[in-house]
Amino acid sequence: QHLNKKIPCKTSLVFTLPNSAGALYKSLACFSLRDIDMSKIESRPMSAALLNYLRFKSAVTYSKEAASSQKYGKDLPRFRYLFYLDILSSELDEGVQNALHHLREQSDYCRVLGSYPAKSRLVGPVAEAVEALNAANAGKPSTGDLRLKKLPSDEDEARQLKIGLIGYGNFGNYLSQQLSQHEVRCIDTLDKSKEAEENNVEYYPNFDMTNFLQGLDVVIITVPMIELEETLESLPVDKLRNKLVVEVCPLNVYPKTVLTRMLPSEVDILCTNPMFSPGMNADGQAGKSLDGLPFVYEKVRIRDTSRADSFLSTFERARAQMVEMASEDHDAYVADAEFVTHLTGRLLDRNLLPVTPVSSREYAALCDLADLTGNDTFDLFYGMFKYNDRAKALLDKMRDNLASVERKLAAKEAYLAASAEMKNSERQKLLAECKMLLREMAKTSAPTPSTESKDEEGKPS
Repeated sequence: QHLNKKIPCKTSLVFTLPNSAGALYKSLACFSLRDIDMSKIESRPMSAALLNYLRFKSAVTYSKEAASSQKYGKDLPRFRYLFYLDILSSELDEGVQNALHHLREQSDYCRVLGSYPAKSRLVGPVAEAVEALNAANAGKPSTGDLRLKKLPSDEDEARQLKIGLIGYGNFGNYLSQQLSQHEVRCIDTLDKSKEAEENNVEYYPNFDMTNFLQGLDVVIITVPMIELEETLESLPVDKLRNKLVVEVCPLNVYPKTVLTRMLPSEVDILCTNPMFSPGMNADGQAGKSLDGLPFVYEKVRIRDTSRADSFLSTFERARAQMVEMASEDHDAYVADAEFVTHLTGRLLDRNLLPVTPVSSREYAALCDLADLTGNDTFDLFYGMFKYNDRAKALLDKMRDNLASVERKLAAKEAYLAASAEMKNSERQKLLAECKMLLREMAKTSAPTPSTESKDEEGKPS
């Protein structure tokens, strides 16, 4: 934000290319044709997570015909390369922007890592802090090299925020534990004073909303998605000015639309989906660790970037997997999977999954799924259904799949019964044929009149 076109800059980017002849040459031509100098290029193996993301993106974004092509097929190779490139220009330059547009036409993944001043030039608050340090030491005896011991960004990351939670259910309670390094307060329609006291959180009754919002930096709305609009209507909008409002719904497009429509421009908006549940870690086991768990977010409208970065850094320091993604892309990738997951978990109640002394990994995974979704409210699940246009089609598909399984079971049962009956009929037929052969053999072995006994002279007796 402190760069401009007059400051010499270097820009770093990463991209991947299809496995075709001349692909790298064509991608570098995007910059050479515009006289953009390059200082470094190197290749590194692509991670399995990114490879799976590209495979999933191709299946969602492109048609079945395009998904079966060499570039976007689901038969993507198990090993691909990422290319890291440094160019000696700023991302703000028109030529660089045109080159990036050209590169994205050839690449299925292209990301700008950032632009920064060339030759270690200091800009913005860092430069001002160094100048102030030099001015403070001007005229003093030299005691060695002057060094800036603390950067302004360090203060932003360690900044303690005043955070308020509107709604203190299971997830709000869990979220307050993750935000324990900040000053946290909560408000709820029910009396949550006991639960709040256990987590060192200050509780406000619902009628004291004005005092609750007083002095807050961040307001997190943790109510079910179907109550979001009603909750915003009940808030004093003037008290939200110059604050950061965060939503944590499982879908983001609908909350984004509601927040941008109902909140004034002086309110910062951050749409998030913390893809973790209370008491579960990345391996699906009990625990409070966020290590490896996805935290998806979009900076919808941010004026105070340091405050938003300080809030997000709380989860980043907890080693959550931070994923910045547009709300539309998030819902396209996640909405169906989340709905089917919660639907399956609600169908698998504990009566269908009894506790066993020995179980397979698959059975244990189903038990974990039932436990996870059982802790969530039905209002949360209904919000996934109501604000997902494809939810009814998914329900019909699940119903059709269940009917198809039932038909296959009935057909298999009928086939086995018919086979057994046919085998029994053939056995009876075989036994009847054996009896007939035995009778014929008995008849042929019995004595006949032509074999009557004769006397010693050969005359009949």
